[in-house]
Amino acid sequence: MIWFRLAFKNLIRRKTRSILTVLGVAIAIAVLYSLFQFQQGYQSQLKGELGALGAHVMVVPKGCPYEAATIALHGGKWPRYMDEGLLKDVKADPGVAEAAGVIMDAVFAPGNKNVILLGIDEDYMKLRPAWRINGHWFDSDSSVIMGPTAAQEAGVKVGDIWNVPEKNVRLQVVGVLNRTNTQDDGFVFVPRKTLQRMSGLDGKLVLILVKARHVERTDDLVASLRASEVDMNVFPLSELLGTITSLMASTRVFVSAIILIAVILGGVGVLNTVLMAVFERTKEIGMMKAMGGSRGDIFKLVWAETILTAVIGGLTGVLVALVSSRLVEALIRGMIPYAPKGSLIGFAFPTLAMCIVLSLVLGLVAGFYPAFRAASIRPVEAIKAE
Repeated sequence: MIWFRLAFKNLIRRKTRSILTVLGVAIAIAVLYSLFQFQQGYQSQLKGELGALGAHVMVVPKGCPYEAATIALHGGKWPRYMDEGLLKDVKADPGVAEAAGVIMDAVFAPGNKNVILLGIDEDYMKLRPAWRINGHWFDSDSSVIMGPTAAQEAGVKVGDIWNVPEKNVRLQVVGVLNRTNTQDDGFVFVPRKTLQRMSGLDGKLVLILVKARHVERTDDLVASLRASEVDMNVFPLSELLGTITSLMASTRVFVSAIILIAVILGGVGVLNTVLMAVFERTKEIGMMKAMGGSRGDIFKLVWAETILTAVIGGLTGVLVALVSSRLVEALIRGMIPYAPKGSLIGFAFPTLAMCIVLSLVLGLVAGFYPAFRAASIRPVEAIKAE
């Protein structure tokens, strides 16, 4: 440990240069940590959201599947609709165990908050066996069940009257969901016919969620539904997950190139700084050798400085990544067609360990030549050097 104590003192002696070198490594590690964690968090959150739908197949109007995924998972207005009669055709397929038709709308509450309304019926509950309602199911067309987050934001509880923003409609809160930690927590659920009437979309649906009778035969079910109707898009949620994951994977080469360039630049910066320090301290190193310091002692000291610089840079980079996670998430979300809700960049010990190990390797590699160069300095020549 004595070599690292001496190395730390030497770094403090050159504060400005040391700080800039640490920042170079920190930027490289911050990029690595943020992008790696985003990819890990993206896949984990997406699987969770799709799993929370309780369905194997999604039927939507013709259009982009990424838009359909956004509507299904996060809610909102949809420019195209399906005829409600398609629900009967879907239910009639022998491969369908359960099917629920859903209508959606979005309104703005005071404070410019977006409120997502879902029109559902009893079939929807069959896809949500884990739901627990504080209150009861709809008992009239003027009933409403709220997710816990939606109820909190609206400031209502079971038994209260809720005025639907923009609709001039009053509904009675008959139930509030127990927290599910899914997108349902932020939704407001009303009888399907009620929302169709409020939105002027009588007989229309936004999507149909389908639970397969035999999961292993989902592909056969999808083929059957696609063959029966041309006015709708039918795709298994596993396909949606695979498509979006493939899209992310296709960017992995580009992301890896960015990370590689950042790490190389950080390593070159460390090597250059330590090498310059060795040249500037030629006399000092010569004096150390003249006073009995061995080649190994000099090598260890310079190598310790490099390793310490890289590791401090790595820890700083992880901290920078965590502090700037919201900004990085916002930037990345704006560049991809779909991203799940929730925090995608957070603390993860495996990623932290990977970054520190990479920083250590960076220090070992970048510091070898400067340490070897310093150890090779001859005392007499060093003392005579200007």
